[in-house]
Amino acid sequence: GIESNGYELQFNGNEEQRQTAVTTFVVTGADEKRLSSSQYLEQFFEPNVVKVLRNYFVENQIEWFENVPAYYRFALQIITLVQTTRAALGYHVQIRNLQDPDDDYLSGDSTSVAAHLFKTLSQLLNITFTKWDLDWLARNLSAYRIGPISNGIIPEWRATVKELIARMESLQEIKLPGRKLLQQRLMFHLPAMVLRLQKGLIVRNPLLGDIKAQYPELFGMTWYTMSFLEDRFHIELNDDEVSFVTIYFHIAINQVVTSRSVLIVFNQHGQLRDYVKSQIRMLLPRNTKYLTTSLGNFHRIDLTGIGLIIGVNLKSLITPVPFVGISPLFDSNDQTKLMQAYANALIKPQSSQETIHFPVLQQNVDAHLIFWKDKIADKQAALDFLVSQLEAMGKVKPEFRSSIFRRERLGSTELDSGAALPHAAPTSVRSLGVVFLILQKPVHWNSVPVSIVVLACVPDAQVKIYRDLVMDIYRLVQTKQMVQMIVGLHSTDQFLKLINQ
Repeated sequence: GIESNGYELQFNGNEEQRQTAVTTFVVTGADEKRLSSSQYLEQFFEPNVVKVLRNYFVENQIEWFENVPAYYRFALQIITLVQTTRAALGYHVQIRNLQDPDDDYLSGDSTSVAAHLFKTLSQLLNITFTKWDLDWLARNLSAYRIGPISNGIIPEWRATVKELIARMESLQEIKLPGRKLLQQRLMFHLPAMVLRLQKGLIVRNPLLGDIKAQYPELFGMTWYTMSFLEDRFHIELNDDEVSFVTIYFHIAINQVVTSRSVLIVFNQHGQLRDYVKSQIRMLLPRNTKYLTTSLGNFHRIDLTGIGLIIGVNLKSLITPVPFVGISPLFDSNDQTKLMQAYANALIKPQSSQETIHFPVLQQNVDAHLIFWKDKIADKQAALDFLVSQLEAMGKVKPEFRSSIFRRERLGSTELDSGAALPHAAPTSVRSLGVVFLILQKPVHWNSVPVSIVVLACVPDAQVKIYRDLVMDIYRLVQTKQMVQMIVGLHSTDQFLKLINQ
């Protein structure tokens, strides 16, 4: 904590807390472009220390780090930079009990790596490290899976991983193929994730923004699916950790939905057909099925089973199937358009929403939980108002309020469209409810001005309804045009008519 005694600011806490706080600050300030920037790190650390540790973690091919993702290496580099800088100033971590029986994972490779690293640093930088320093670094290395492959893999984890997968399958109403591979990946990832969160360590996912922008529904469902881990392991999930698990589920779900084919329609440029087809095949998932035709023969194609039509040198095409147009040169803009269209058409779960706009939301919307206000003071006031409405109707438990505010502290829930979708742990919900707050004057919500706040609470007992409800809500507020249109209605009756059309 940072406190004032009336004369100066004081940084309070033991050395372990101080180092964790500084590491968090430095990593949080490093966007994707800065991840490999020595110039950024030299704002905080001595250039010679930055150079030595960069050589160790990034440039040298040390066997311990061969298969470690770059974002893991970066986090470990910062942790070690902080610890080395503090040790040079004479400050050392003092772990209270080195013989803690829960710390058996410190044996083996993690301690060996820590000892090797400190030996290197001592020789190059003339810094003395203590036994406690060694123990602290070994804990960090173990939390990032630097050590035996079996670290943290105990029989109890199999049941937890299977439960996590079963919850996602229940939400998606599908059976995930490749379950064995998914289970292996989660068995490797989850124990380290839980250990990081328990120890206050952080790891940044440089793809977080893209994941939340392109797959917001799946990201929200993954958070909902993982929520039981918080109580079981006494941790608080954050956006970065949830986004990693979202990737695993995205890969698994992708194998289910690609049974629908992609139709490529060419308009002239016959000489580029093979090039365009090969580029599309390289970009889309390997098990995607393809059909091709010319524009002249398009009317003869049976579109049954076609999930996406790609028009080459076609700006538009009248068809009931989702369509995306690309140029024959297939540049970076075309690749982005295609991936977004593919995700919308084939990766996001399909449902009866093609003929009915918001079927699940229709059934669960309550006119008494739709509120129109000219303005509200701030984000906290908006959340307080919405939670109070749910509390008054007895839909949530006392801990729901703290769960909502804790979730907001740990990550952003706003969309670029101008809507925010806060949510809490399902264990804090008594009965299903969806409350809307529609503002004439936007409220500042982290980085986005927000005009619509939708707070949906779904108890564990109704987990199967969660997916379609969330899909409906996202579809309702996914664009700025939709948000602006809703704000302009001014009437609950008009709003209900929009949902029920």
